[in-house]
Amino acid sequence: MNQVTKTTPERRGPRKRRAEVLDAAARVFNEKGYEATTIQDIADEVGILKGSVYYYINSKEDVLFEVLQEVHQEALSSVREAVESDGDALQKIRAFVETLSRFNADHRVRMGILLHDFRSLSEPRRKDLVRERDRYDRILRKLITEGQKQEVISPDVDPKLAALAVMGMINTIYQWYRPSGGQKSQQIASAYADFVVRALACTPEALTPGRRAKRALATSG
Repeated sequence: MNQVTKTTPERRGPRKRRAEVLDAAARVFNEKGYEATTIQDIADEVGILKGSVYYYINSKEDVLFEVLQEVHQEALSSVREAVESDGDALQKIRAFVETLSRFNADHRVRMGILLHDFRSLSEPRRKDLVRERDRYDRILRKLITEGQKQEVISPDVDPKLAALAVMGMINTIYQWYRPSGGQKSQQIASAYADFVVRALACTPEALTPGRRAKRALATSG
């Protein structure tokens, strides 16, 4: 824990200090959980007096909401840029999965807060964030549907179920990934992308509608 010193808001530019307050809050939220975190904890992490924190923020929830908005907007911007690249739907899905997986690994502290502590927001803010978060799902479902029309993705794949499975896989990266674990974020991202593409990719056999259902029926019998 940083030692508190009697600094004043004027010692650094307001914008830079505000960014430091948000970064410190994210670290403390990740370590202690949002509910257990106090404004004093944030002030201690930054190294300023508690009263000075209010020069940059109005409330703890405001900090949480801004942290979550910031990481969501940055992630969504990266994904949108990735899927605008040339290629068929399956290639764009690869770009989607690789980009979002790497982002989650590289920003695991804030992504963990986004996926866990958003429930602590007031209902209107929580609904706004969930609505924004659903954009990833819509992008992915649309790409899967386009891939089926292009005959690069099996017609038996349920776009909704497949999108939920892919997003569920990506959204757990923050729980286990550690940079010191031996694999870089890009390696993880590439492996995830390979896995998803191979699961969705269409082969001549997979072009036959009902193939998956028949195989499942045969297995259960």
